[in-house]
Amino acid sequence: MTYTATSSNLEVKTKEPLLRSERREQSLSRLIRAGTEMLCEQSYASMGVEHVLQRAGLSKGSFYHFFSSKEQFGLEVISYYAEYYNRKLDRVLGQTECSPLEALNLYVQEGIEGVERFEFRRGCLVGNLSQELGASQSLFRNALEQIFKTWQNKIADCLQRAIEVGEIDASADVQAFAEFFWSGWEGALIRAKLLQSSAPITRFTEQFFKVLPRIVQKRNKK
Repeated sequence: MTYTATSSNLEVKTKEPLLRSERREQSLSRLIRAGTEMLCEQSYASMGVEHVLQRAGLSKGSFYHFFSSKEQFGLEVISYYAEYYNRKLDRVLGQTECSPLEALNLYVQEGIEGVERFEFRRGCLVGNLSQELGASQSLFRNALEQIFKTWQNKIADCLQRAIEVGEIDASADVQAFAEFFWSGWEGALIRAKLLQSSAPITRFTEQFFKVLPRIVQKRNKK
């Protein structure tokens, strides 16, 4: 049977590849999202490929169509999570309706709401994997450390803006405080998951804001 190149035939031919491409993208997205959710809840070692496929609702062939190994998949999940979290930090810390320190406090409150919403089952994917793989797998360690540096710089930029608007003293070492923030934040998340309580996060962030060298506003004497 032969087909005449009518406009209707051409329309069908051009739509089919697009649909296949869309299905491919949807499958890839489902795999990445499933892996992200799982690594926020459990260890990399316990995350089997078959479990990812089951959670994503896909067949085994779907995984190896996109990834040659579990390690490659893990790195893609890390990259996806990092991009998502970069956007979150930019959105929250970049707000202009409030001061820089108020924006940082809003980030803290969103974090607390998040861990409580998932009943302390989920933590920070990057923090979880750093604890599990940081000392044993250099491929993951390098990727995770670079992400932490990026996040640290975003906090440092926020603190620098706080200096510029007069919230904290110019003597503050913003990089040192940003590093301190992430170290304490990740530790507080782990502790919160263990205790099933957001209290460790609240206690850490209260102390963090207290140690920042605030500028004391002097009252004008009459």
